[in-house]
Amino acid sequence: MAPNPRIPTPEGLNAEFYARAQSGVVHLQQCSDCGLLRHPPRYHCPRCASGSFGWSPSAGRGQLFSWTVTHLPFDRGWAEEVPYISAVVELDDGVRVVGSLEGVAADELRIGLPLTLRATPLAPEFTFLTFHPCQGEAP
Repeated sequence: MAPNPRIPTPEGLNAEFYARAQSGVVHLQQCSDCGLLRHPPRYHCPRCASGSFGWSPSAGRGQLFSWTVTHLPFDRGWAEEVPYISAVVELDDGVRVVGSLEGVAADELRIGLPLTLRATPLAPEFTFLTFHPCQGEAP
């Protein structure tokens, strides 16, 4: 069976990030020396330069920081999905994560919109990240 071209094959620390998200819970890299949470994953801490780290589960709640609405897909594999919204969300953990935004119309978007992260496994090595409005929150 040929691989799905819409599903990337992560490598290095990104592979570890997506493998941990297979459980449905996103884990953020955390410096073992100074405690800084960071994303995307890196081999050394940007604060203290330590190479020691672990992974910490995130509650997945945050606020909309930025977004873009795609009307013309770069890849034909996404043609049926347009228009779609890609969002940068600042998690309550203090890091920013990029994912797809669902359940909100483009004209309802605003900076600071409360969102929840959902991790959906699409393949054994890749988990798709989507953001959704928090329950009880109107867009």
